[in-house]
Amino acid sequence: MTGSEVSGDTREAIVRATYRALCANGYADTTISAIAAEFEKSKSLLYYHYDGKDDLLEEFLRFVLDQLESELAATDATDAEAQLWNVIDQLLPPEPDAEAMRLRRALVEARANAPHSATYHDRFEESDEVIVDRLAAAVDRGVETGAFRAVDPEPTAEFVCSTAYGAIERAVTLEDQRPIHEARTGLERYVDGCLRAEE
Repeated sequence: MTGSEVSGDTREAIVRATYRALCANGYADTTISAIAAEFEKSKSLLYYHYDGKDDLLEEFLRFVLDQLESELAATDATDAEAQLWNVIDQLLPPEPDAEAMRLRRALVEARANAPHSATYHDRFEESDEVIVDRLAAAVDRGVETGAFRAVDPEPTAEFVCSTAYGAIERAVTLEDQRPIHEARTGLERYVDGCLRAEE
């Protein structure tokens, strides 16, 4: 059974339960029982609508992607550089709290399973496309308005996205936020020295 048959309120409650279980246990130790323990409604609803952990995590990843698209759309800016940093801030928050780090750890663990799961692969591929498209649109706008040098938007966006994901993976693996701060500093230098058009 799929989450598409679940009502909006129940779906959100299930996603929030999955989120809490992932933050508390990490990906590897999140089971359907752990999610059920976090679910505030009838546990039978959970087991009725989903066959197992993978179904629940697919629903969670789809929900996260929907939220990401909504947040990126809501933070669009007319200024190209501000638009670029809006996306970077979503990926690499300047001061992520403990909960944000726990969620990123769970997502990194889930991403590591994408080569073995077509479902996870498709969700992460879709998520990456959304992020790269937003970054490329910001760079393209900057080039068109003269704010940025005449760079190719797509590889520039791929570079920024890969830098951000690399920093997140190192930060959660090492349980140290320094890679995030250092990556943000590096990206600031990149924008200042390589991307921003000369006055």
